[in-house]
Amino acid sequence: MSATSANKWGILQIINMGTLISTLDVGIVNVSLPVMADQFSVSLGQIQWVSTIYLLTMVVLLPFMGKLSDRTERRKVYSCGFFIFGLGSLCIALSHGFTAMLLSRCLQGLGATMIMANSQAMVRQVFPDHERGRALGINAIVISAGTLAGPALGGLLLKFVSWPWLFWINVPIAVAACILGLRWFPSSKSEGAKTPFDYVSTCLLGAGACLLMMAAEGVKSSGMSSPVVIAEGIVGMACLAALWLQGRKIDYGIIDRELFRYRKVRLGNANSFLINLAQTATLIPLTFYLQSELGYSAWTTGALLMIQPLLMGIVSPFAGWFRDKYGGSSPIIAGAFLCAGSMLFVVCLPTIGIISIGLQLAVFGIGIGLFHATNNAEIMSAAPSSKSSLAGSLLALVRYLGQIGGIGLATLFVGSMGAAGALSDADTYEQPLRILFGICFICCLAVALSDRALPKSSQQSESKSA
Repeated sequence: MSATSANKWGILQIINMGTLISTLDVGIVNVSLPVMADQFSVSLGQIQWVSTIYLLTMVVLLPFMGKLSDRTERRKVYSCGFFIFGLGSLCIALSHGFTAMLLSRCLQGLGATMIMANSQAMVRQVFPDHERGRALGINAIVISAGTLAGPALGGLLLKFVSWPWLFWINVPIAVAACILGLRWFPSSKSEGAKTPFDYVSTCLLGAGACLLMMAAEGVKSSGMSSPVVIAEGIVGMACLAALWLQGRKIDYGIIDRELFRYRKVRLGNANSFLINLAQTATLIPLTFYLQSELGYSAWTTGALLMIQPLLMGIVSPFAGWFRDKYGGSSPIIAGAFLCAGSMLFVVCLPTIGIISIGLQLAVFGIGIGLFHATNNAEIMSAAPSSKSSLAGSLLALVRYLGQIGGIGLATLFVGSMGAAGALSDADTYEQPLRILFGICFICCLAVALSDRALPKSSQQSESKSA
């Protein structure tokens, strides 16, 4: 472990490399979808599945991979994830048909799932608790940068190269990370109980997430009153309800009940869902509003949107350091209050313009920088060591479910913004935008008010079990 201790910051860079490429690929292909649609002669609705199927693969397999990693050697699962991700990227770059593209994207999503299920657990394994907040703060920067910078980086690359290069660049990075991971990552004994895998819940989660995604996509083209959209939404929610009932019946469900006995895990994941929902639900409409309604160029919009991840990157390491030294309650509460307060710049100011939007992005960036690094460290420290991969995969799953919920909420209120033939008067969307930001204000405020300091006895018991 002495070599591991000496290399821990180097190991963190490999972990960040995996986090970056797996989150970057969620958005980097979006800008190339029209080009792909033209090459494969498919509609826009069909080509969107290139993005959707990647996200769905991760949502469905994250709990399964987390449990598998706790039962086997985490180092091998994590390193193999890099290899499979690189192989999937290679297959996508060489694809000559739409079906092959989707299958390759699933393979790439499988590799990304193996990486994301173990990233936070590897940080916990390598770093002691008094350094974990700082390490996860740096990792939180990479998560945000990868998620938010994907479209901008993809657009920049497409100015100089064709779309397959968006995937070719992943191959050498993945191979290097796989080799370094096998050499540097510490070995660990399996501590997870040898319980059966919950295949029924995995199928229910997949069906529910897929149907709800289809319903969200259908709203854009058919509207909320479409019988097909309504049916997809109802059946999707029924699948998730069945998933919850299935989890209550058995002790080895993919949503592990033992993890939710820890208040920090239970409350932290609920708060993470709401904050991620608020971030996605506000960021996507602002992108369209700046360009299609206020008439700003893509470059101006991109520069303004970079305020949020930039300030998050500055604040996150400080938040992690503060948590390691003084505890996590204050940064979480302060971050959630700032996220809530940022919404008021859009809700309350007389006009929604570049100043109010810039202020919202800046204050939210500071708030989310305080919140994410601290909240992630608190969850991972509270979870038992035998289920650290499962706790990390649950954290990633909640983040993606929050993003899906945010997309659905934004679609519900301003889904027609920027569409062909839609009204271009900014006043048309001001009121729906204010209502949307008002709902997100309530979500963030609920997080700030819910996070009360744990009683001493509860804190001690969670620390011992972790």
